[in-house]
Amino acid sequence: MKIIRDDLHNIKISEKLSIALGTFDGIHIGHKKIIETAVEDAKKFRIKSAVVTFDKHPLELLSSNKQISIITNNKIKAKILENYGIDYLFFLTFSREFASIEPEKFLYLLINNLNSNIITCGYNYSFGKNGRGNVELLDIFQKEYHYKLNIVDKIMCFEKDVSSTEIRKEFIKGDIEEVNKLLGYNYFLIGTVEYGKGLAKQFGFPTANIIIEENNPLKNGVYISKTYVNNKGYDSISNIGYTPTLRSTSRVLETHIFNFDGNLYGKEIKIEFLKFLREEKKFDSVENLKQAIEIDRSNAIHYFKNSIYK
Repeated sequence: MKIIRDDLHNIKISEKLSIALGTFDGIHIGHKKIIETAVEDAKKFRIKSAVVTFDKHPLELLSSNKQISIITNNKIKAKILENYGIDYLFFLTFSREFASIEPEKFLYLLINNLNSNIITCGYNYSFGKNGRGNVELLDIFQKEYHYKLNIVDKIMCFEKDVSSTEIRKEFIKGDIEEVNKLLGYNYFLIGTVEYGKGLAKQFGFPTANIIIEENNPLKNGVYISKTYVNNKGYDSISNIGYTPTLRSTSRVLETHIFNFDGNLYGKEIKIEFLKFLREEKKFDSVENLKQAIEIDRSNAIHYFKNSIYK
């Protein structure tokens, strides 16, 4: 998969493309249908497949909400998309100037600069200035620009509308199990292990620490997790937040890995989140914190004994 990060005006692709259009935050089961449709058509018509998205979520720039939660950063988004057999991944530069582009101009650039022969998007896809572009407009311009259009209908899961907005609501509640159902995979983070204060190790629970984005949607608290080191999975518990008892100033992910002995500093690890155990809490003493972690660990051990993660 070739990744291209640039302004749409600067890109010029000579190969015919079947493109999947969308913001694709989270890459949930609805997004999966859009992407798979684009890939299938690419194979059918013997052309290349591509995902066309943006280098930042449009609402980060346009919303009055100063900090919209982002489900998947670009690094993780690319990691997930590698598994779809995509030829190109475009992270188009999203700026206020780009946001003001007329829908017809955006469509022209998709056809002219990206050589889009097939366009696939969701039923509610919008684009261009003030979001005036929509699937009806894409349908109207099919004949003029000679492309094939695929519109993917709304996807439901357990009688729930699958959307990034709905998934964010589940994150706020801490229902990571529901999040995972809607995503179609276990939500995960990838990061490089940083040096911490070493305090957790002193009372018997060494942790691998990763600094995470402030706008990550995970609710602060303790989770049962699965941690992958060199592609090998280990049972674990993970705390996300500011560790108020130990007075951390940065939002951090601390993962205690069961039955692991090794130096992880500077290494990249992957953490899957499986079940929310409890909210972040400030304890009166380190001893009370230690007792709480022991309970968390015991609950996690019981969980893994009675689940598919054995």
